[in-house]
Amino acid sequence: MNSSSTSQQVEPKTRGANRSTKVAGKLKTNAEIAAPKVEEGPSTAGDTDEGIEEEEEEEEIDEEGEDEYTEVRLRQISQIPQGTARRDALRLTKKKAKSLPRVTAYATANSYRLNELTKFFEVRRQAYHTDPKIIDDEVVYTPYVYEPSLEVHANPKRNPATGDLLGLPELVPSGNDENGNGKRRKRSKFNTIPTEADVFVFSYGTVVIWGMTETQERRFLSSIRRFEVERSAPEDIEMEDLNYYYANYSRIYNDVITLRKGSGYMTKLSLSHALSQSVKISLFEALISSKIEDTKDIPEILSETGKIGMPHKEIMRKTGELFILRTNINSVGSVLDSPEVFWSYPDLQPLYEAARSYLEIPQRLELLNTRLEVLQDMLQLLKESSSSRHAERLEQIVIALIGIEIVLGIITILVDLMA
Repeated sequence: MNSSSTSQQVEPKTRGANRSTKVAGKLKTNAEIAAPKVEEGPSTAGDTDEGIEEEEEEEEIDEEGEDEYTEVRLRQISQIPQGTARRDALRLTKKKAKSLPRVTAYATANSYRLNELTKFFEVRRQAYHTDPKIIDDEVVYTPYVYEPSLEVHANPKRNPATGDLLGLPELVPSGNDENGNGKRRKRSKFNTIPTEADVFVFSYGTVVIWGMTETQERRFLSSIRRFEVERSAPEDIEMEDLNYYYANYSRIYNDVITLRKGSGYMTKLSLSHALSQSVKISLFEALISSKIEDTKDIPEILSETGKIGMPHKEIMRKTGELFILRTNINSVGSVLDSPEVFWSYPDLQPLYEAARSYLEIPQRLELLNTRLEVLQDMLQLLKESSSSRHAERLEQIVIALIGIEIVLGIITILVDLMA
């Protein structure tokens, strides 16, 4: 199978999660997302600008985008204290947010074989700078580098070949590290490109990827397809995509995650748990919506005609489908609880809870259970209908046998009289 067809097979739908924050601004401020106190490894992005004065961008809010700043968005921004955080929120338009590094969650299968997947990452340690770790037997973490940064091999002291041939200081090329006042400048936090990706593969069939492009994500998903158990069809793959950047504060706003500078993989793990649960819920939301759509005509037909009007075989098939769906949701219910990793790292719990609240997981779970109850009622209706039809058929058979017995009795009497 060629690579182009493989990439096409894993291309997900763009439906995304069934949550209001996909279309309406919502804020989780740094008061709710506290800085974790756990010790983590050095971060590969966002921790290189300490002590450096940030270059102020000469950028105003796009006039053509002013209509997008609704009253709800401005009210959310008004909750942010005056300073860098509020200024960044005003400058972060939807167009600019989409240019930030991606964090994407995919639900691609029923489960992953983590032990085999870990061995696969070990083999790629040299080529892709992987370093796999199994955390609590439910998730595999590894960094992943498709294209090593060119800055690693560049000589920072080397100047361009446009030297000062006349010895005039005015002709000495000024680097990008200093401005006219001699102060060091750094690249805007919105333009930071991650040097390596962070990947979290969960045992229940989801993957969360930080810092890859969309093309790289498809390539990565294709490379781990062999470790999927009960792979989802391409049209059934669900995804949850956000963006992120690093700053001196942390929050989640308008589908953009702000991480504190120096945050390592454990911080991303706590957020990835919520993203993974969200995309898994999206899968069940889609399945339940499909089943409700398929069975919505049954109550109407029953109310109009007093009978379902479908063959017994079809009723049993739909009953089996609903039962399998209910079993799958119940079996995965444990993964939607608080992960065990927070027993060892309780300081990460606020990050997870804030992301869980932003993604509206509690509300969606409640709605999911309500809709599941509707399907269970439908399942009970189908069972009762099938049972009643079966009982009715048995009654008809008994009546027919009684009728036959009566006829035979009358014939016997007539024959005796004639004899």
